[in-house]
This record gives sequence, structure tokens and C-alpha cells, in this order.
Amino acid sequence: MMNNGNGGTSSRFHRVGVPVRADETRSAAVCRDKSGRERIVIVARGYALIVDPVSGACRQLEFEEGKSEYPYAAMSGRTGLFYTGAGPLLAVLDPFRETFVSRQEPVPGEVVCGFAFAEDKDRTVYATTYPSVQLLHQDPASGQWETLAQLDPAQKYAMSLAAGDDGWVYAGIGTASAGIAACRVSDGAVLALCKEDREVRGSGHVHVGADGDVYGRLPADDADIGDDASGLPGARWFRLRGGKAEPVEESAVSPSAYQGSGYRKLHKELSEGRRIASYELADGELVIEEPDGTRTALKLNYLGGGATLSPMAMGPDGNLYGTSNHPLHLYRYDPAEDKLQNFGGKIVERGGGGNICAYASQGPLLIGAAYAGGILHVLDTRLPMCGEPGPTRNPRLVHADDRIHRPRCALAHPDGEHVLYGGFPGYGSVGGGLGIWHIPSQTAKLYEHLDVVPYQSSLGLAALRNGDVIGGTSVETPGGADPIAGEARLYRFSWTDNRVTERWTPIPGAREISLLTADANDQVYGITSAATLFVFDPHAGTVLRRQDLSAWGSIVRNGLILTSLRGKTAVLGLLSRALFTIDPATLEAELLAELPKEASSGIAVRENSVYFGCGSELWKFTWEEGEEQ
Repeated sequence: MMNNGNGGTSSRFHRVGVPVRADETRSAAVCRDKSGRERIVIVARGYALIVDPVSGACRQLEFEEGKSEYPYAAMSGRTGLFYTGAGPLLAVLDPFRETFVSRQEPVPGEVVCGFAFAEDKDRTVYATTYPSVQLLHQDPASGQWETLAQLDPAQKYAMSLAAGDDGWVYAGIGTASAGIAACRVSDGAVLALCKEDREVRGSGHVHVGADGDVYGRLPADDADIGDDASGLPGARWFRLRGGKAEPVEESAVSPSAYQGSGYRKLHKELSEGRRIASYELADGELVIEEPDGTRTALKLNYLGGGATLSPMAMGPDGNLYGTSNHPLHLYRYDPAEDKLQNFGGKIVERGGGGNICAYASQGPLLIGAAYAGGILHVLDTRLPMCGEPGPTRNPRLVHADDRIHRPRCALAHPDGEHVLYGGFPGYGSVGGGLGIWHIPSQTAKLYEHLDVVPYQSSLGLAALRNGDVIGGTSVETPGGADPIAGEARLYRFSWTDNRVTERWTPIPGAREISLLTADANDQVYGITSAATLFVFDPHAGTVLRRQDLSAWGSIVRNGLILTSLRGKTAVLGLLSRALFTIDPATLEAELLAELPKEASSGIAVRENSVYFGCGSELWKFTWEEGEEQ
């Protein structure tokens, strides 16, 4: 067994390459200075791209060294300045001088500063934060950002913001409970508007109309989770003034200066009737439409980084498959030919800014569960890739269920006909579902979290010899709701009874069982979010062994599998700093090799090679012929 990270193991590591060189397009804005000059600014992970809509010239500006978080919003100010955020950084850019005016981290501890922006008639700019939904304002004279108020004591998201000419700033709040907050600028007083007895999951929305008034919208039911202003059946609209809300008909609502939804919005438009028809960094193109309908495509020249890799899988054809994360591009690596191929984003239906999070192989089929929306894709590895609609499409979308909005695990059932998958629910919800897809009939059944483990989500799945399924859960709620359960569980789903028959707490106090697999002797291996390994006997209901692996790093998704390493069955694990194995006889985890670069996604095995992701790079670790494992 190799058990150190010296030159003997480092020589076994090889950087395969960067499968996907594409950046996800986020928000954009049209900036106009006092002389009428215009610039289009597009933000992406780590940088802003300034585009001259006349000459097509592009200039890329990095937010700040080491600041590679995704922007969530952007705004064009009245003076022509551009406002955005990257993680805790708030950035103000002068697109005409092609330089940053300021870059600040105004609220220590906040994950995102700049979730939404607004500007009042006095040119004071406001921004919101996550997860404490603080309202910030920038002093026009000093340029410093200061906290004005906390908009809600319980919610985490304020995705839209509007400043009226009445001395009030309004915010759309969510996602566990949709609302509208009003803040009086003079003293920071905050009011919750449009409060009703019944809470509705989702987000409120606000915007300044073309007529100068501020409008707000609340969803009629839980179907509306985003903050976009599109018309939805039963949505309730209000005119907001003086810290009060007056109901209005949707037909009376003046349109916003923002177009788009979510984290991809365009603020303002070009002058003289010209409009931005589309902009896409992944395609390297921005299209401007003239008043007469003619279109001009401008090439977007930028130095993009590779897109981060999501969990990967070895397909039944011996090729490795995976997707990038934001944007979703599907790639394939042929180990025999040492060939990487990126099939782009359009080949995966409803892919966009998501990723395929978990895979399972049944026969020649590779089934992937994707974010966002709990989408199942089926790839027939015997057939050529095809992104054209119709019967030859491959991969093809076969099912979607938002109750597994963020998939985290998938399992091919031993019966050869079913695939199970689970994960977190949508925004504002607690407890994800467990889905079972039947391949021959192309039908799905979903078990609500109340039928599995109440208020928890399945993050790992493993099959026993008799066909029963063991699941591992998380109490966390990444969609903005407050957790209800206190500690993660294991459960047994009886395949013959079609129900959960047993539940256990293997590691008291653990909030998440992040990784799970089982061997041929029905020994179940799990790793918690704190990198604690445990081995569990589901027949006796006892923990056989417990071991702290935190010295080897943090959890890497899809970082624990049962596989064959040079002809021997083994449990193979990947943490952020190490590869390791678990001996089914001794149940002890042993270091296989320290990694030359921090891992971020796992894990696939073919013959004597182990593949994993380090950010945007695909790496492999290889045994030499005759080497002991």
C-alpha cells in the first residue's frame, strides 16, 4: 500500500486537461455617460467585460486577484458607472475609463454583497447582501458603503431592489416566505408590506417602472420562486409609495428597466431604438438589433477560465462523462485514445447554468440527474450524440420534478430496470424527495421527504444484496429555508414493501451524511460533512467502525465508490487533499496518495486509473504494472 505523498506517488498523477473552456454569462448593463457614449458591461465569474457597441472592441477587467465568485446582479448608474458584486466584494467600475472606481468588502461575514442594486434620484446607490439581507447604501461623496438596515430577521434573499422618489427603498424578499420590505432612508426604519395570514413560498419582486413609480409583486402560490417580473397566474401586484402598498391590476404596471430573470438580467437598453438581442460568453457573441430589424453580431473577445467540473462517471462504454458547472457543457473523455471532447451546452435540454450532479448506469444507458429542477437525462452510449429535437436526440430529457431541485445522488438498482435519485428541494423548502425511475415503462414515482426522513434530503444511496436501499440524509437547506431536523439519518427503503422500514442515527450530532456506498457483504460505508468515516451493519443496526478523516481534507461530491482496483474489490475514497481506500476486512481507511492539487469533484475508475476533478481540470492517478495497491 502506498501511504505517502512523496515523489513515488506524485509521479503517478497526470493532468488530463481542461474539458470545458466556457464562462457562464451573468448579468449585464448598458452604461451611458453625459456625452452620450455607451458601453455594454457583462459580468462573469471573476471579471467584467466592457464592450463598445459601435466598434466591437472588448476590454476585460478582473474583479480582484483571488476573487473568483459569481456575480449575482449588476446595475448601470445615472452617471454611467457600473455596479456589481463578486462574493463579499462590491465593485464600482467606470467603463469609459476602463478602470475600477472602488472595490470594497463592506460587511465582514456576508457571503454575497450585491445581490440586488438600486439608485435614488439623489444618486445614492443601494445594495443587498446574503444571507443576512442587509441593505447597504453608498455615500456619494466618500464612496464608502455603510449598512442602513436589516430588511428581514428570518429570510436570506433580497433578489430585487427599487428606490422611490419618496425617501423609501423597497426590496423583494424570499425564498422560504415571499414578502416585500420597505426601508425609510432617513432613519433606517423597516416595514413588512403586504403581510397576510398565509405564508407563500417564493420571493417578492419590486421594480421602478418607466413612469417612475415603484411596483411590487407577490406570488399567488408556491409556483413562483424567482424574482422576475413575468406575468404569472394569480400574481398580486401593488404600487409602492410612502412605505405603503396599494393593490393594482397587472395591466396598470409600468415595465421595469431590467430584462431577464434570476441572476441573468440586462439593465437598460441602447439608445436610438437599438437593442441587445442576445449576449452569450460561452458562444463568444453579442447580437445588436437595429430599429429596422437587421442584426449585427459582435465577437466577444475575452480570456475566460475553464468551467469548474461537476461529479463524473465512467460510462458503460468505457468512456468518462461529466458536465461543467455554470455553464453546463457535456464532455466525454476517451481514455483509450486520450481524447477530450466538449459537446457544448445546447446538447443537454434545459441545461443552461446548471450541471448534472449524479449518475447511474443501467445496461448501455447512463442516467444523469441535473440541477436545476430535478431533471433526469438518459444517454444511450451505443448511439451518437445528437442535440436536435426529435427521436434521435441523445441524451434526452425524460423526467423532471422540482421536489429534487438539487440532485446529489443516483443509484442503479440491482434489478436492472430502475434508477433511484435524491437531493435537496427547491428554494424555500425543507426536505427533498426520493425518486425512482422505471426504464422500461419510462415512468417515475416520487416519495416525499415525510415518507422517507421528515424534513431531510437524501445525499447518498446504496443497494443491499436483497435489493433494499440504504439512504443517507442531510438536514441542511441550501435553498434559503431554516432547517427543522437536528441530525442526519440512515434509512432502509424496503424494495418489496415500497416504503422506509427503518431509520438510524449512526453519528449523533452529524448534520449530513455526504457520501455513501455498500460492499457485497452489506457493509455500508458513510462519510459525514465533517469527514468522519463510519461503517454500518444495517442488519444489526450498529456502527462497526468510526474514523476521523479530516486530516485528508474536506468532502468532495461523488467521492466514495465501490470499485475494482487491479482486480481487487475495494472502497475508494476521495477527499479534497487525498485518495484513500477502505479495506472491507479491517474496515480501516488507508491513505493511497496525497494530491498534488486540491480536488473538487469525483470520481471514476477505469482499469488502473482513477479520475477526478480539480476545479476546471481533469486529473488521473495511475498504478504501474505490478504495483501493489
